[in-house]
Amino acid sequence: MMSTKTKKPRSGLALLGLAAAAVVLAFTARELIPLLQPGKETDTMQTASTQLSESLPTPVSEPEDEPEAVATPAVTATPFAGWDVETLDAFCAQQPSGFSVYAKDLETEAVYTYNTETEYYPASTLKAAYALWLCEQAEQGVLDMEGDVRNTFSFGTLAGTKLNAYDGVSMIPAWDVMYAMITVSDNNAMDMLVATWPANEGSGFCDFLADLGFHAPYTCSMTEEDGIQGIMNVSDAGLLMQALYQYFGTETSTSLQLMDCFLDAEHTALYIPEGVEAAKKYGSWDYAFHDFAIVYAEHPYILCCMTDQGDQNVDFPPAVVAAMQELGQLVYAQESA
Repeated sequence: MMSTKTKKPRSGLALLGLAAAAVVLAFTARELIPLLQPGKETDTMQTASTQLSESLPTPVSEPEDEPEAVATPAVTATPFAGWDVETLDAFCAQQPSGFSVYAKDLETEAVYTYNTETEYYPASTLKAAYALWLCEQAEQGVLDMEGDVRNTFSFGTLAGTKLNAYDGVSMIPAWDVMYAMITVSDNNAMDMLVATWPANEGSGFCDFLADLGFHAPYTCSMTEEDGIQGIMNVSDAGLLMQALYQYFGTETSTSLQLMDCFLDAEHTALYIPEGVEAAKKYGSWDYAFHDFAIVYAEHPYILCCMTDQGDQNVDFPPAVVAAMQELGQLVYAQESA
């Protein structure tokens, strides 16, 4: 291990240093004596002052206040530019005469319509209005969607349907029946619900449609005896989907359960881009094939198409489905431009 040596001052150098210091002090005293005499400001004082001033460092100015931070503007999506009416009109004009369209941008509220005067049998699209009415009635305490409804069908009837698990069971949870009615448009499910809660003028359903703005609300009904009755146009369809969109936005437990039913709809008629959610309901019967959707794209929008091209024996007629697919692509492209 190395030892640390401490250096000692040499005595000769120390003496020489003391002597030099004495000389400097004597000289300084002789130079300062005139400066200390009262009442005299000599050139020497001025010179000394100047030298002292020049020898001092230049004072540093106080820093200025830091500039206020400027917030970086958030990156926002380009707003919807508006409908290309000419292109949409040209497409719709190529379709058979019974072809009606309603499209609405839900941010700007810009609306496109085509052939709004034509009336159609609503088929199963009226189930969407019925579902909304039931849920609003439930939230008002008029009925209990958390309870059960009676299975009005004999054993074996529900085999192979969405309600297969309840085949032969006397009571079925109302929400499971609702789910089947919306997701696959199950008519057995509809019959169970309307057997418990009929939708007609006497029950207040028609008044509900009138409040939505339907043009012929008192023609519409859904009962166990008569099934689905009524007439609608595509403007009614737009009003219905707008009401559903607003109801989903309340985010109550009931509205969110209903929204899940529509989001899980299993059909594909109107084009919906891959990876984009849509709340949908279709209707198919003789001389009626329709599809309504709330498309939750970057710019959410409503798209409804009603036609007289339905076939009682074919749930999804290929020609009209192909037209709806092309329509949906045109609308989505304009919304995404």
